[in-house]
Amino acid sequence: ISKKKRKHIKNLYFFARASDDIADNKKIDSNNKKKILREFDKMLNDRRIKSYGFINDLNESLIETKVSKIYPRKLLQAFLQDVKKNRYSNWVELINYCDHSASPIGRFVVDLYDKEDAVTQEKIYEGCDDLCNALQILNHIQDCKDDFLELNRIYIPEDYFYLEKIKPEEFMHVENRKKFLNVKNKCLLGVEKLLKSTKEKIILIKNPSLKKETYVIYNIAKKLTKILMTNDPIKKKLKLSRIDLIFCFFKGIIGRL
Repeated sequence: ISKKKRKHIKNLYFFARASDDIADNKKIDSNNKKKILREFDKMLNDRRIKSYGFINDLNESLIETKVSKIYPRKLLQAFLQDVKKNRYSNWVELINYCDHSASPIGRFVVDLYDKEDAVTQEKIYEGCDDLCNALQILNHIQDCKDDFLELNRIYIPEDYFYLEKIKPEEFMHVENRKKFLNVKNKCLLGVEKLLKSTKEKIILIKNPSLKKETYVIYNIAKKLTKILMTNDPIKKKLKLSRIDLIFCFFKGIIGRL
């Protein structure tokens, strides 16, 4: 991705990072979190210049690129949801959350490039939605222990736990370890379906830079899924090694999925 486009992606990233930190901050009560995040939303919607440099930078990017402000505003909806919601009943609820917390990032990046015809563009959007949502769920599984202990949040669907006859809040108990691994793997099967759908659609991307970047990210998601499928995220924090990342990078830039 060119340096010029990276600037806009960084502006969205810093906005998302700051907003997410507000939603997760233990020193701010729920009402004030909502107030701050809603104020962020007003600044984006009205393009108001305030003392928040990261919002001013993002507004400048949105004006310069003509990318829709709906993407960062959707992120704020997800962060507001984090303030008041800490459980997800089923896969549909979880995907709805990811459609606000993850897929807007992919669409923002795609819109930095020239658009294809309407039908092709919609398929590319759908493929990137599935990829971003898959990455979000992988991150939820990676962080399931910390999310629960630090924030009392469980993003893994509750009905998956009930199928194994355990309560979501008891997933870390030693006697439930095998059952939790079944729950975790069921969630990962859903991720694999998302990645299969992704693969069928991101091949339609024509811009070489965007295509390579997307392929690298897809390969990272595939490798991370494999690691999480065969390991326990409660025992240790699971992530890709430097060698894994290098492999995913080179595989992506030569156009392999």
